[in-house]
Parts: sequence; structure tokens; C-alpha cells
Amino acid sequence: MFVALPRLGTPGPMTLFLRFAAVAGVTAAGSSAMYFIYGAGGGILTLVLGDVGMVLAPALLIIALRALDERPARKTSIVTLALALVVAVVTATVPLPGSLAVKAVALAATCGACAWVASHSRIEPFGPLRAIALTNGVFAVYSLLRAVVGAVVGWDSALYLSAFSFAPATILGALAVIAIGAAVVRLRFGPRSERESVPYPSGAAVVVGDWDLASAAYGPDRLRGLVADLRAAARDLDPGAADVPRGAETVVPDAVSTLGARLQTAYGWEAEQTILLVDGATTAAVRTQPGRRAKRKRGSARS
Repeated sequence: MFVALPRLGTPGPMTLFLRFAAVAGVTAAGSSAMYFIYGAGGGILTLVLGDVGMVLAPALLIIALRALDERPARKTSIVTLALALVVAVVTATVPLPGSLAVKAVALAATCGACAWVASHSRIEPFGPLRAIALTNGVFAVYSLLRAVVGAVVGWDSALYLSAFSFAPATILGALAVIAIGAAVVRLRFGPRSERESVPYPSGAAVVVGDWDLASAAYGPDRLRGLVADLRAAARDLDPGAADVPRGAETVVPDAVSTLGARLQTAYGWEAEQTILLVDGATTAAVRTQPGRRAKRKRGSARS
């Protein structure tokens, strides 16, 4: 994650999505392997790694989906790392079944969040996203029921042992990984629906103006992150906003000041960062054509 996180916001959202989705699948499979080793006497470290991996798998899939949707994912990544650390500490210090209950609740919350992100994504085709959302939603409910049944009915009860113990949970988890893997493949290679062309009203391009100066001040990676924030803010205010080199084209009135205010309130920009925003038509460094808004398609070339 420390290798991949600095690349968030750089070109190639599908590549980032596939990388994080692949790591999520490997993490889930590795978690099951750790549980098998723990059952064979592998020690507490293997249980810690198993619990952390199980919670990280859907969390990494959230980051993958946000990267594909070109949404900021750094805050999500920080929360993911913090959650993994909490689960690791609890598993290492709290004896079973207490640590199991905490892991189950954390997993339910993470899978539920992944289902919500997938169901609200605007990536085409929508079928694979619905499959990802449904799979994570089912596993979130199952994990929550696992904790409730164990705490209320008993961890050694017949109901828990038959439906929520290690063996059925592992089988359901394997089916979930297969279903999500198939959805990822369909999302990568599935056909995009052709939308009927519709006329768009004239728009204004808002871009980062003096690129060389801004790059020297913030660094290329951070500057690309600012551009990603700008495009995300434009889509927040105008779902039909289109990406242009170094910024976005939108129909919101008084686009520069409106987007600057949105970036300050929702994305934590400082006042000196909003000064970088200019009308794309006023700078020769960016060749844009305000008033001719391109049809916004997922999968189209990004600057």
C-alpha cells in the first residue's frame, strides 16, 4: 500500500483498480491460509495476520473502486490502515472469542462500506458493480450475524458451529472472492454501453494555471492529486463535468470561484492552492474549447 498510495490520482485509473483488486484477492486468500496454519498450531502471529488480511481485503477493494472512479482515496487509505492496526492489536491482546467478535464487526463494517461504494459508482458497465455490491452486502450481513449469534446464542452452540464457524465462513468467503473476481474481469473486459449523444450547454474550463510554478511548489505527484481533487469537485457540483488537460470543464456559474470554495470546504484546500485555479480559456498553456463539451465517457482518454 505504501508503494501504491503515492500513485493515486495519476493517469491510468483502470490499472490502479486492477492492482488494488488483485491485491485484495491475494489478501483474502492469504488470510484463509493463515487461519489454516493457526489451526495447525502456527501461533498467535498467524491469527493476527489472518484477521488483518480478512479486514484488509474489502478495504483494498474500496480503494480500487475509488481509484477507478477517479475519486480521492487517501483518506480512505488512512482509515484502512488504522482499522488494520486496531484489528491487529485486538487479536494480539484479547483472547478468543472476544477478538473474533471484534474482527467480525470490523469485517461487517468494511464489507458494508464496500457495498455502498460499489452501488454508488458511476463506472460502466453497471452489472459487475452490482455484483460486487451484492456480494459484499451479503458478506457484511453474514459477518454481523456471526458476531450476534456467537455473543447471544453461544460460540459453542449448534447454530454457530453449523453456520458460522471456521468451515462455513471459509466456504462463503471463497465463494465471495470468486464472485468478485468474476465481476472484476467483466468490469475490465465487458462492453460499455453506447449512450445516445445529447447536446450539452456551454461550459467553462477551470484548470491549474502556471503548471511549472505549481509543480515546483508542490511536486508533480501532489500536483496531479490537486488536479484529481479539482475534477472530483467539478463532478460533485456538475455530474456532467468533463475532464480537460489539467482540470475540468463545467457549466456551474462563476466556475473558478465556485470550484475554489468547494475545494476548500470539501477537500481541505488552502487559500494559496485555490489561487492556482484559472479559466482555461485565458491561458495558452492549456488548449481547451469551452462551449464544446465533449460527451463524458468512462474509459475515454485522460490527460
